[in-house]
Amino acid sequence: MKNRKVNFGGTMNLSIISFITLIFILSCFYSCTPVQYGFDAREYSKFSTFDNLGLSKEDFIKQYGPPTNKGLFQETSATKVEKLYYTEKIKDFLVTTRFIFVNNSLEQMERVETINNFTEIRGQVEGTR
Repeated sequence: MKNRKVNFGGTMNLSIISFITLIFILSCFYSCTPVQYGFDAREYSKFSTFDNLGLSKEDFIKQYGPPTNKGLFQETSATKVEKLYYTEKIKDFLVTTRFIFVNNSLEQMERVETINNFTEIRGQVEGTR
């Protein structure tokens, strides 16, 4: 009987190459594409059931995070008015909600703007960069 050399190296190399190829394909598939094109959009606004007027600004920010933007003015020497704006992606819409705090207490909530067809607007914005 002749001594036969079994070549496990070829099979091993093929397995490693297959594994690396699989990892590469999966990483491409699970890249940031869903976030980039809006598949992460919510079904409903996180403020759709909000009804807690009188909440302090600090507690509000702890619960909902920092605002997208804000405005601030002094109505009288004793009255400070602050407007916090939160913009959410809901399906194909961008919805901006404004919260008005008078002396750090929530007095009013209102939807300020709803923009339709987010993907088209995003393309226009990215085209201007």
